[in-house]
Amino acid sequence: MKIKRNYPLGLCLLSTFFFNSCNNQDKDSGFSLLGRIEPRHARDISSSNWSIGAETMDRGYTIYDNWRDYLGPLGFKKARIQAGWARVEKEKGIYDFEWLDDIIYDMKNQGVQPWVNLGYGNSIYADGGGTTLFGALPRSKVALEGWDNWVLATVSRYKDLVNEWEIWNEPNYKIPVELYADFLIRTAQKVRGIQPDAQILAFGLGSGVDYEYADKVLTIVAEKGKLDLIDQVSFHRHLFDPEDYSNVEKLDSIVKKFDPRIKIRQTESGAPTANQKTKALNNYDWKEHSASKWALRRLMGDLGRDIESSYFGIMEMKYPDEMNSKGILKSNDDQTVERPKQTYQVLQNVASIFDDKLIRIKEYPYTFEKDTLHSFFVYEDLETKEQLFVYWINNKIPQDDDLKTTVDITVQKGHFTEPVYVDLLTGEVWALGKEQLEVENDTYNFKNIPIYDSPGIIADRSLLQITATEKK
Repeated sequence: MKIKRNYPLGLCLLSTFFFNSCNNQDKDSGFSLLGRIEPRHARDISSSNWSIGAETMDRGYTIYDNWRDYLGPLGFKKARIQAGWARVEKEKGIYDFEWLDDIIYDMKNQGVQPWVNLGYGNSIYADGGGTTLFGALPRSKVALEGWDNWVLATVSRYKDLVNEWEIWNEPNYKIPVELYADFLIRTAQKVRGIQPDAQILAFGLGSGVDYEYADKVLTIVAEKGKLDLIDQVSFHRHLFDPEDYSNVEKLDSIVKKFDPRIKIRQTESGAPTANQKTKALNNYDWKEHSASKWALRRLMGDLGRDIESSYFGIMEMKYPDEMNSKGILKSNDDQTVERPKQTYQVLQNVASIFDDKLIRIKEYPYTFEKDTLHSFFVYEDLETKEQLFVYWINNKIPQDDDLKTTVDITVQKGHFTEPVYVDLLTGEVWALGKEQLEVENDTYNFKNIPIYDSPGIIADRSLLQITATEKK
């Protein structure tokens, strides 16, 4: 299925503060429109930093058959799914994996690598744990044995298809430290017994990034000599200010204290596209436009800190109490897809540009002409060494209007053959005018470059796949 990209008049009008994006040239600015970023299918990308959230299918809040055709064309290389003990084992000792088989095999066929959260309990067992968010761990002997057997069956079935397993979801909200530490060790040992090279993700910490909870759990795991069971510490980050990394930095410092080998990873982070009363980032008048900016800034912020990143989620989720609007596909009431949202197209832009061919340059001298609170990250192509830098204004919650200004940006170790400007929000690619660039050796002075509260990019044209715009 080919996903049509719509660029309605509204998007054209949003750009007219700086560009006349419905024409091919802006005579005042010196820019000329070359085209738009061409989406890439996941099959055409070897690997990247990006995962898409495909959670809650275990409880029927989204239905895979309804949105599967939108997965590969998004271009994200991984997808987080929940294995659903209670859905798989409805009678003790009898496992129905048919629904999960369909998902995992189809994702693989689309070029998307599924990774699996082992979480939530099963009410067919006495004291079998909660089956939804904030639920308790299985506690009774018979329930823990049931959990062990299900984990062994699940890993055995998918060990040739899945190599990353996350143990539980947001335990820090309700589960005591000692209980989770023991449960983490117990489950990780079961996984490794079947799949010795499996990657184990611990925690899935709630969006406050409770680093103190992680510290206490890791202390117990270390005392028991079991740190080798953990490869990654995962966390969630639904926060109004996408640039607030203070708790993430504290978490990373704590993890490195125990074992520098262990990486931190963001496994759930998304903004609503409407004002919802419950769930994360609630009671704010979100629109698709502001949510799309938020998504870009969260993903670019993670990439700029070398943090593997997942966006939550692909489809609006029909919870018992409301429709969770964080999905990048808008849902009808019957859980079929009404349409891709603006954020879907925006994430296609991210996937098309930022793959494993780009590496971050950590030390890179640059100056902004204006004293503007901003983010700035630089990347280069592994082979050609051609560069790309991404930047934006930090203004906490992104706005629905696009109040653009211009800035002069000077880089001292540049490597560009044909630099162009990209608006990552619209996907538009613009050639620079003659007056907008001065080059002396490896110093590049970019003049009157637009900047606002959504990421812009200066990139060598060779790093982009562009759908050309017909001249008028």
